[in-house]
Amino acid sequence: MDTTVIDEAIDKYVNERMKTGKKSAADRFISYAYLRYAGDELAEFLKKVRGLSRYYVDFLTLMENPFKGPELAWFASMITVGVVSCYMMGNEDTRIAGIFVFSGTLVHALSLLRMVAKKWREIGVMIAIYREIIEIVEREAKTLA
Repeated sequence: MDTTVIDEAIDKYVNERMKTGKKSAADRFISYAYLRYAGDELAEFLKKVRGLSRYYVDFLTLMENPFKGPELAWFASMITVGVVSCYMMGNEDTRIAGIFVFSGTLVHALSLLRMVAKKWREIGVMIAIYREIIEIVEREAKTLA
């Protein structure tokens, strides 16, 4: 069984879930599974959906931490620029430039905080949706057994 078909089914559920809600998305997901697969293929499809969804949950849980992505490098560079701008503000000849650089660093720090908050929110929602898929698949697999 091709994983692109499984990934498409998961994506359809995610998109439907975002638009119409959990109940409607779950019904359409199960309907799709029953229309597309029958018998042993359905059980295999559900098993692979569960496995791929668990993989996505594990992957997104790792990516949720901002210290495992590019945000850490951006934060470190902002600290470095902030320290240099403080040094520049202490020197009479470069004080004005230091003030501008420091204010730019503050703007970028706020931008980073907003980006990290948005990332945590989006990843948290996606993790919850993938866990819903796992619950739906496990519940449906019990009815097949």
